[in-house]
Amino acid sequence: MSTGDPAFGFERVRGWWPAAFMVVLASLPTPVASAAIGVAMAEPSGFTALLRDGIQSYAKSLPDLSVRFAYAPQGEGEKQVEQVRQFISAKVDALVVLPADTTTNATITRLAQDADIPLVYANNGPREDWFAGRVAFVLSNDLVAGRLQMRKLAQMLDRKGRVAIIQGPPSHTASALRTQGVREVAAAFPGISIVAEGAEDWDRKKAAALVAGWLANGTAPDAIVANNDEMAIGAADAVDAAGIPTDRILIGGVDATPDGLRAMQHKRMAVTVYQDAGLQARKAVDDALKLVRHEPVQQYDWVPFELVTDRMSTTHFSK
Repeated sequence: MSTGDPAFGFERVRGWWPAAFMVVLASLPTPVASAAIGVAMAEPSGFTALLRDGIQSYAKSLPDLSVRFAYAPQGEGEKQVEQVRQFISAKVDALVVLPADTTTNATITRLAQDADIPLVYANNGPREDWFAGRVAFVLSNDLVAGRLQMRKLAQMLDRKGRVAIIQGPPSHTASALRTQGVREVAAAFPGISIVAEGAEDWDRKKAAALVAGWLANGTAPDAIVANNDEMAIGAADAVDAAGIPTDRILIGGVDATPDGLRAMQHKRMAVTVYQDAGLQARKAVDDALKLVRHEPVQQYDWVPFELVTDRMSTTHFSK
């Protein structure tokens, strides 16, 4: 059962799973006598809500583990730093952080190192060669996501057309890398041009407003490439509202969320890229527990992306 902690604004979940540049993986984890993990994350929505749910669900299967959650609005890094300080004061055994603002990652890393508390960044975090202390990263290679997405759309466009890009928050590493991957692939096709761009904070309604503005101003892309499914669905909503047939503008997303897969099934999106929230959640918890026991882990524990197209069954990805 979940319980609230008014002192910190936490949710508690009681509940165990087994598990690129450092050491080989250790053997399957051995039970921890009792451990508490503090999870500091941006307010969950879309994929990050799936990741939070995955951590909660996995934690419930680990009988001697308690997980506490604290949420900060996107961009409010100082609030997240204070939440991390509170977790450290509460003497949690490990920290899992989904950054609300990458500009405060260095402060969070230093706090964990100074307190000698294991720290696992999940889904987003610093991208450096090595960190001292018990620090690990559970990430997907977002550059690959952008490349997969744009390569498939380029194929569907017969290597020519006008493309618009909807980015996530400028400060978010995943947004920057996915966009970089899209641009790299687009640049390889002389017939493809990028005609519009905008950053809409992973948000469906903001993306819909952006695309509605493009369409009203006469910008008529042949494809819209969004950094996540929520913004891709927002783009599809705007296209629908403008009365444009669903096959006129190809729309691509990333994450293969349940809503994204439904949009695929209804032909509102042409492509998405599956990011395994459950696997990221399990790896984050497993790595944190291994670091608590001073066991070796891969400092960069990569989770692969997988392309999803309209020619594929979405049943596998919805499980």
